[in-house]
Formats: sequence, structure tokens, C-alpha cells
Amino acid sequence: MAEGFEALVLKTEPSGESFLKLHLLTVEQGVFLCLKRISKKSNRSTNPDLFDQAIVELERSKQGGDLQFVTDYQLIQRREAIGQSYHSLRAAASLSQLLVHNAAHMPESEALFELMNRALAAFASGKAPEVVLLKSIYLLLKDEGYPVRESWWPKLPQSLRQPTKALLMAPAPEQLTQAEKENCQKILQNLHDWMRHHTDLVLPS
Repeated sequence: MAEGFEALVLKTEPSGESFLKLHLLTVEQGVFLCLKRISKKSNRSTNPDLFDQAIVELERSKQGGDLQFVTDYQLIQRREAIGQSYHSLRAAASLSQLLVHNAAHMPESEALFELMNRALAAFASGKAPEVVLLKSIYLLLKDEGYPVRESWWPKLPQSLRQPTKALLMAPAPEQLTQAEKENCQKILQNLHDWMRHHTDLVLPS
């Protein structure tokens, strides 16, 4: 009997006419690729969607190898609100792609699942997406042992120190002033530049 795992859907893409490629995140396996057969008779809740939270049952391919198939999909939560905001969708997709591209470098699956689940909930609830993305990347790097406090922070321009501290320490707001948005974008760009030079992570394009 197959065992069910709680999963977050990080990426979906068609695979032929009958299958969907899913990049899932679970506590048990981290980030991994699997396939789900899509039936025309399936109802909407059994067809996975981007950023879903669901219970999945998996089985290995009968031909052997590591490929897994989703045999059952029980939707817990569909975060459609993310897709209703272009900026939230873009930020959530960027965070998801960061995880998908770097699955091999991210072994702490339990912390990763909790962080991603919180981030998706914040995106869906209308929190400022730039801030949610910044906080999530910073916490992800910290959790995975990258020296953001020791290496990135000292190199941050003095003019961005106070805005960075304010954005990272406080809960993400629903709205930002234009000045806060511009600062957040500068901080994100600075952090991305640091990641390119000081980590082995592959950044989303």
C-alpha cells in the first residue's frame, strides 16, 4: 500500500498528451521530479496546479530507475490568489525556480518545506511580494549555512543597511511606498549578485 506525503507543487509542465511533470517538495524527499497521468475524466481538484499543497501517493516506475509516479493526489490547499497578481506570481515563481534549480544543494528538507509553505501563504494573502521574496531568500541562505551575515551584510552599501534591517526584521507589509519598493529591488539585486559570486547556487533567469 502506497504511503501519502504532504507536498508543495513548485513547477508543472506537460509531458506528452497524458502526463504532467511535477517538481514537488516534501519533507521526506526534498525537491524531486515525478510524473502524474492526467485523465480527461479527472476533476479539477485531482489535477495538480502550481503552488498547490496536497497529499500525494507515489510509486516507482515498473521499468526500474528512480522515476516516481503520482498514483493519488488529494488537494489540501489551492493558492489561486497568487496567480491573480502578476508581481506575486513572478516572485513566487522565482523562489520556486531557485529551489528546483538547486535541489541537490538543499538537504534540509524540513526547514525548506516550512519556509516555502510560509512564503506561499504570504504571497497568497497579498503581502508585498518583493519583501516576501527577499526575506525568504535570506532565510533560505541562512538555513542552508551560507555566510550571509558574515559575508553579504558587511559588503552591503551603507545607504541600504537600515532599509534592509527594517525589511528583514518586520513582518512583510501588504503595501510598500515607492521608495521602499526601490530599496527592496536594490537589496534583492545586491543579494543576487553576492549569490552569484559567493555560492554555487544557480539563479533563475
